[in-house]
This record gives sequence, structure tokens and C-alpha cells, in this order.
Amino acid sequence: EMCVSFDQLCNLVDDCGDGSDENGCRNHFQCKSSRFYIPLVQQCDGKVDCLDHSDECNEECGKEILSGAWLKLLAGSIGVSSVLLNTVTLVRSFLRIRDMKRAVLCNRTLSILINFGDLMTGLYLLLIFVQDSFMIGADYCKKQSQWLSSDHCAFLGILNSFGSTMSLFS
Repeated sequence: EMCVSFDQLCNLVDDCGDGSDENGCRNHFQCKSSRFYIPLVQQCDGKVDCLDHSDECNEECGKEILSGAWLKLLAGSIGVSSVLLNTVTLVRSFLRIRDMKRAVLCNRTLSILINFGDLMTGLYLLLIFVQDSFMIGADYCKKQSQWLSSDHCAFLGILNSFGSTMSLFS
């Protein structure tokens, strides 16, 4: 038995009071903790429309810091190799500094600054990979505002900015 007319079916409004006029409709998304409906195009659009965030924090949206396995693998690989190779290069450069002449020392100093900046950027990539893969993971959507306002996120932003600036301006 219908409690509403045909034009009130699937109109994103619970006209019957029990949601029966909106059940089974394919043009909308129902927020999990309420009988609030949003147009389907507003699901996974990056803007929270449901008070419980269910339109953005669900299996279909899949929000993570690093989206996709390839990006995670790339960030982790580049981070590890950058940290290791730049650390080795810095240690070797410092060990050779004593035997250098003044003109070579100036060039070596610039090279050390670039290596140090690249080390910081690699460390940033490695730490973002660790945060996303092991600490936050699939819960990122629910923890996004907490993460973005955390000291860890701020530290990583500073680390990346510092490393990039060192590499670029040395």
C-alpha cells in the first residue's frame, strides 16, 4: 500500500515517515545514522553531506593518505632508497672533507646541502608511507580531521618543506 503519490517516490524526502517511499531508489544515498538522503552524485565527492560522514567514509570512496597500492609502494620505495643512499653519500662526503682544498670544499658543501635536503624529503616519503600503511590505513577518512590537525602531520609538512627548500636553493 502506498502512502504517497508517484511523484513523491525517490524524491530524496521521506514522505511516509518510515522511508518506504525512498527504499530501493537508485538516484540517492541514505546516510547511515539518519533518514537523510542525498543525491547519488554527492557521494564520494570530497564534501561531507551526512553528519556521520557515511557519504564520504565508506568502502566505495576508499579515502587514504596515499590512494592506491602503487602510490604506496612508490612512496615507500623512493623513501627507503633516498634515506639510505643520501645517508651513505653524506657520510662519505664528511669523511673526505678534511683532505679537500678550498675551491673543492665549496662545491662539496653545496653537494652536502643538496644531499641533506634530499634525505629530508626521502624521510618525509618514508614516514608518510608508514603512517598510511601501518598507523592510519583504512581509517583515514574517519580520522582525517584529527590527522590534519595533529603535530605529526605538521612535523611531516615542515620536514617536506625544509627538505625541498634545501634541495632547490642549494
